[in-house]
Formats: sequence, C-alpha cells, structure tokens
Amino acid sequence: MWRNIFWLIVFVFLGIWIMVKRDTEPDFKQELKPVITKNPKIRVKKDEEILIEPVVEFKKRITKKFFGTFVTPADSPVNPERFSGYHTGVDVEFDDVTDEVVVKVIFDGEIIYLGSVNGYGGVVAEKVFYKNEYFVVIYGHLDPDFLIKNNMIVKKGEKIGVLGEGYSQETDGERKHLHLGIVKGEKVNFRGYVQNKDELSEWMDPLGLF
Repeated sequence: MWRNIFWLIVFVFLGIWIMVKRDTEPDFKQELKPVITKNPKIRVKKDEEILIEPVVEFKKRITKKFFGTFVTPADSPVNPERFSGYHTGVDVEFDDVTDEVVVKVIFDGEIIYLGSVNGYGGVVAEKVFYKNEYFVVIYGHLDPDFLIKNNMIVKKGEKIGVLGEGYSQETDGERKHLHLGIVKGEKVNFRGYVQNKDELSEWMDPLGLF
C-alpha cells in the first residue's frame, strides 16, 4: 500500500515539474517568425536602382518642358523660343537662382564627350550600362570652363560641372537650366527635339527613373 502511495506522489510531482518547465522554456517557433514592417509603403530597392538626382530640387523645378512636350516659337512655355518639335528630355529650371548650381551624374558610367554644342553651350555625355542595357545621358547647358576631364570613369553623385550663366555663351543664349536627356544605345545623340513623335522611342523619360 505504502509503495503505491509513494509512486503516486512521484508521478504527481513529475507531472507538476513537466508543466512548469514547459511554461518557462522559450517558444522557438515564435522567435523565428518573420518581422513584418508596420508601414506597407516602405519599399527597399537594390543599390543599383537608387539613382542620384542631377541637381537640387530636380523634380520640383521641372515646370516648363517635360519629356515629349511639343513646342514651336509661337506656342511654347518658354519665351523667346527658337526651337520646334517634341522635347527629348526634361528641363530643370534655375532662371531664378543666382548662386552656382552643381550638376552631378545620376549613374555610374564613363564620360564619352564634353565640350560646347550648338543649342546647349556646355555639354557632358555619359555612357552607362543599366539593367542590362546601354544608355547615353546628356547633361546640357553647363559652363564649358568647369567641365570634368574626358574619358573619365565616374560614380553616381560625382560633380561633373555647374550650370552656365543664363542668356550667355555658356548656355548658347538659353536661360539658366539643365537639359537632361537619356538616349538608348551607346551613340551620342544631341538632338533636343524631334519632328516626329515616333522618334521619341529612341529616348527615355528621365522622370521614369526617379
């Protein structure tokens, strides 16, 4: 009889010990649950997809000529206007700024042209390889005296120059602004306008990247 009582007491204490241990051990399954952000709008991009804006207030200052805007001397958001056609890039306006405006490259790439071009004044052309495709980025209306050296390998965010003074030889008589164009392929194409809308397919809308 006493032996039965002894084993009953042992089993009772063993059961209590197992219950206490289970409650005090960490729940490993719970610890391994993935952490989910409380803000569903947060989106992490790959490093190669994070581009650098070429100038301060880049989007805010694109107010007159967007990609594909059609202009003529008689019908244009810019006055006076000497060009006609569909705009192949975006214009970032700084006519109200007297301070120096620094221009930076938006991609890692190679500078394949710099100098002065009719309609632009100072220009830098950068060849880039982005998402398995080649592009040439045109940075127009820069001060020719402050351009970086040719055939340089550059990293996004590096300074390549400053905007030229408005209505001067530095901008070929144009207002103070940055023309940013992105041409598909590896060849430099300085055309700021095309006469046929279908030709815009040779360019990319820069705002689509930001």
